[in-house]
Amino acid sequence: MSADLAAPAAFQDQPISQLLVKVATRCNIDCSYCYWFRDAAVYDKPKLMSAGVLQQLLRRIEEHVSRYDLVAFPIVLHGGEPLLWGVENFHRFAEACEAISSRTGCTIPIAVTTNGVLIDAAWLNCFETHDIAVAISLDGPAHIHDIHRRTFQGTGTHAAVERAARLLVGRDIAVTALAVCNPAYPPTHYVDFFAGCGITSYDIMIPDATVDEKPPSIAAFYNGLFELWMAANRSRPAVSIRTISDMVAALLGNNSPTEGVGHKPVELCTVMTDGTIEAHDVLRIAGDGFTKTTFNIFDHLIDDVRNEPRWKAARDASINLCEKCRQCRFMNACGGGYLPHRFSRANGYDNPSVYCDDLYAMFENMQAVLERQLYVRRPDGERLSLRDALASH
Repeated sequence: MSADLAAPAAFQDQPISQLLVKVATRCNIDCSYCYWFRDAAVYDKPKLMSAGVLQQLLRRIEEHVSRYDLVAFPIVLHGGEPLLWGVENFHRFAEACEAISSRTGCTIPIAVTTNGVLIDAAWLNCFETHDIAVAISLDGPAHIHDIHRRTFQGTGTHAAVERAARLLVGRDIAVTALAVCNPAYPPTHYVDFFAGCGITSYDIMIPDATVDEKPPSIAAFYNGLFELWMAANRSRPAVSIRTISDMVAALLGNNSPTEGVGHKPVELCTVMTDGTIEAHDVLRIAGDGFTKTTFNIFDHLIDDVRNEPRWKAARDASINLCEKCRQCRFMNACGGGYLPHRFSRANGYDNPSVYCDDLYAMFENMQAVLERQLYVRRPDGERLSLRDALASH
């Protein structure tokens, strides 16, 4: 099977199709690997989004969806820790988006990414009432989670976060868990833990690192995780592990919704607590002020950011791959890997991912397994493995 099944069509300019809204720039816990605080410029921003900025943001959202006649416009509330913004502000924001939807016909799905520590009955009611999807940061079992995700006093946060996750699962709320891979531990530790919590949708994300760093190898971990995903999905209910399912989809020639998988432009727009507009927030791992622009929601429309030089540079870098990537047989499926992982001080984004060798090994393993596991049926009814079917042509 060729991993290069279908080259992407020419990348067309299109309006911003989703927003990442930073409603808080501070956090209530101290995660050692957090990309957000690698950039000291976050401390120059207001701690919380004000009522004035919120009202202007809502005006811009309605202008944007009306101007481009959008059918849907997803918004993710983010931080820091977004629940520091307060439950009343969440109600206010969700009700305003519901009103915009009724006036424009555009669906505005709202999601939040939270560490979960503050979740209580009031938050559960808010999420359930407004159909707010929740991604909770939970690095699997306590012995892995508490290595990096600790309080400012140095104590682990796992007990509080696991409690929040179980409360969410028990309500009518769309829940996804977000873990960061620690390759020192086998993937079964994560998979068994999430199964025990009743969480069937989660991701185990590749740790953030630039080319100037030397992160440990991840290929063995993800190859093992792929085997577990295959086994889990032979039964019901099915388990969704985002990184794995998106890599498989990309190998089969389908578009992946994940920014770090597939050859496609990264066109995220981030609105900060003061109303300034930036590119993808994870690009902060490149250093201080690296995402800063001169645009804001008071002087500019949301889609104006597409003309901002630093935003355009990040967008262009996401699809203009280095020479090694352009020659790779997994180029379309991989897309060069996650954009922040391609950054170096010397060459900017003109590098293979710091995880290039691992990604190649992961895609190679997946392709070999899929060739054995997927079948096609000939017109005469004969059933062949995909590998045999391709070999016969």
